[in-house]
Amino acid sequence: MGDTIGPSSFTILATGQIECAQIPSCTNAYLKFQFVAGEDWQLLDGLEEGITQAARVPEGRDGVLVWNFPIDITYKTTNAFGWPQLVVAVYGLDIFGRDVIKGYGCMHLPMSAGRYNLTLRLFRPRSASALQSFTSWLTGMPAEFSDPKFPSYGEGREVTRVQSGGHVKVQINLLTKDMDVFGYVDGSGRDMATVTQM
Repeated sequence: MGDTIGPSSFTILATGQIECAQIPSCTNAYLKFQFVAGEDWQLLDGLEEGITQAARVPEGRDGVLVWNFPIDITYKTTNAFGWPQLVVAVYGLDIFGRDVIKGYGCMHLPMSAGRYNLTLRLFRPRSASALQSFTSWLTGMPAEFSDPKFPSYGEGREVTRVQSGGHVKVQINLLTKDMDVFGYVDGSGRDMATVTQM
């Protein structure tokens, strides 16, 4: 008689902020971000993409671009496949005042509840040939991905030539609900129900 129906999905809630970046020889930049999740993931609340304000490195400082831009997103799913990823693209100004890519980065959201201070390494694509490199230098348009979600894809990345350069610091608070019902445990072997109640 007292049959209770269990949850039909589990939920993750990620809040926090995109704090700052250090990028060699970049003193003025803004960041575009987006969350990319698998087909089974349904957005419940929050914005999947956004753009920060422009940040400038003050004279005589340590080269840190500070945004402190808030992020807040909630998903639900029944399957961990396609776990959400945060994809960023940092753009700065060249000497002619044009927006040029300074770096891309991608990381999966943490898989267990808690507060995380993460460093996201940046990279940018390199031209495929010396002629393309010269042309991009001449026109002021460096190589750039045509699909902003490309860093989150596994397929095709093995043939992409990239150059590393800088990092972005992200602070994330992650909450989970009902993951234990679907048989998921965190990396320490503790049941997810125990972690979320701490």
